[in-house]
Amino acid sequence: MKRNKRIVIVAHCILNVNSKVVGLAQYGGAIRKLVTDYVNEGIGIIQLPCPEITFLGLERWGMTKNQYDTPSYRKHCKKLIEPYVEQIIEYLNNGYIIEEIVGIDGSPSCGVSLTCSGYKGGMVDEGHHQCHEISGSGIMIEELKGLLKEHNVNIPMSAISEKDEIE
Repeated sequence: MKRNKRIVIVAHCILNVNSKVVGLAQYGGAIRKLVTDYVNEGIGIIQLPCPEITFLGLERWGMTKNQYDTPSYRKHCKKLIEPYVEQIIEYLNNGYIIEEIVGIDGSPSCGVSLTCSGYKGGMVDEGHHQCHEISGSGIMIEELKGLLKEHNVNIPMSAISEKDEIE
């Protein structure tokens, strides 16, 4: 089969749930149905990096957008995402179609339409969830949107909700 030049870009945890804060995983490893559908349609998959792991590691606790919304975290996200924007531009300049960018709504970093806000001290976990969903994008998605806009690139974005039962 010849390449069809179709690509989707996904948030890191769609292909690797192990990157999520302990206690927040809703599936075993990857979102199998979504990934299988893309593969069956002949769509290539690019996995975005997880800025939370590269910033705070695996032993971090759950945080909200307003906790992550610092100059150093924004700079970190922008630095991580710049090579992906260059890659997107390279694909587009060579006739490829970026079908969509898929985030995780509810995420402080990768939310597309919804993110989480709030702070009452201490960590956010399943037993002491101190945040609420608000309209807006997570920090990394905001940085990605800004970089794409700088290059006049418009790619549809969608998201999977962290609240939905997945698989």
